[in-house]
Amino acid sequence: MPKAIVAILAIPVVIIYDLNGHSFDLTGRQAVLVVSDSMDGDDHGYAIDSFPADSLAMVQHIGDQEKHFPRIVDAVSHRFSSTLVQHRVAQVENVYVYLHEDSNTSAEKVMISDINGKIVGTDWVLGHLLTMISSNLLAFPALMFAIGANAVTYAIVSDNKMEVAAE
Repeated sequence: MPKAIVAILAIPVVIIYDLNGHSFDLTGRQAVLVVSDSMDGDDHGYAIDSFPADSLAMVQHIGDQEKHFPRIVDAVSHRFSSTLVQHRVAQVENVYVYLHEDSNTSAEKVMISDINGKIVGTDWVLGHLLTMISSNLLAFPALMFAIGANAVTYAIVSDNKMEVAAE
């Protein structure tokens, strides 16, 4: 039984490590829920490839000291009004960067200072789970209760089978 507990506790650690660009360093990072399909396009083999709406994206904030940022094909998060939007870098020109969606190649001109950071990882499953939790606040506790009830029932049945086998 202790191996199962260790395995269950290890799952969130592995998910965070993968989502965080294969790093345990969470300083200067922000998790963002992607709300549109703008980055859901064809896969091109980029380090951060296309991702659908409701994905969870980990954004690494970029400071002024980052001289080689942004790079073409980087997936970035930037401010548009009061919203964070995720797009891909198409061209860099002085203090401006041209960004486009993976689902649309027309580019928009944005100041580099409006870029919030570089996306270092995405997770579609975790994002969908968070979306489900936030949109169905009562459904999640009911689901957890059902899972817990099934686990308890399984444990009781397993113990009874072991007692019968021992007799």
